[in-house]
Amino acid sequence: MKSAGGLGRAGITLVVVYAALILAFTVIGMAVAPPDAQVGAARPANDIPVHLSELLAFGLLLGAMSAVIGGIRGLPLVILAPMLVVLLDLDHLPAYIGLAQPIRPAHSFVFIAVAVVCTAIVLRRLDLELALLSAFTGHLAVDEGLFAPFSPLSYGYVLLDQYRLPLIACSLAAALLSGYFLRRGNRGGPSR
Repeated sequence: MKSAGGLGRAGITLVVVYAALILAFTVIGMAVAPPDAQVGAARPANDIPVHLSELLAFGLLLGAMSAVIGGIRGLPLVILAPMLVVLLDLDHLPAYIGLAQPIRPAHSFVFIAVAVVCTAIVLRRLDLELALLSAFTGHLAVDEGLFAPFSPLSYGYVLLDQYRLPLIACSLAAALLSGYFLRRGNRGGPSR
């Protein structure tokens, strides 16, 4: 069994890998999106604190749920989950510095599939893969408006609002499973 310190170190690795993937998907999206999809605009400055507080609050809920199920070793998830939920908005960075970009290039199912596979390869911890899935779907559940579910393969936009309840359910279930697998010590990789 690994300690909470092991979860902390693995969590830092997860944050670095996740941030790098978000930025890579953002750059790829800017390079391959057709000109008519390059419509991403920055959120009005007065909306940012409200949105961030919504994302943080939901991330704290997810982390707390994982930690309750995972026990004392799950306490780092209370910090990790909100970080992962908020971090997805790194893909808005080009719009904030005035560059045209597709709307939410890393807010896609293609992105989360790649992120989970990369996390599985790098960390081999089912608990963290599920925490990542929980944070991603939790972020989408809090967001409103348009997103391209298959970017960078396709930039057909759909409204997130109609998928809010399934995204919340997926997010909560993944958070609970993350805590469960952390408690069991079954992280999906070979035992060490």
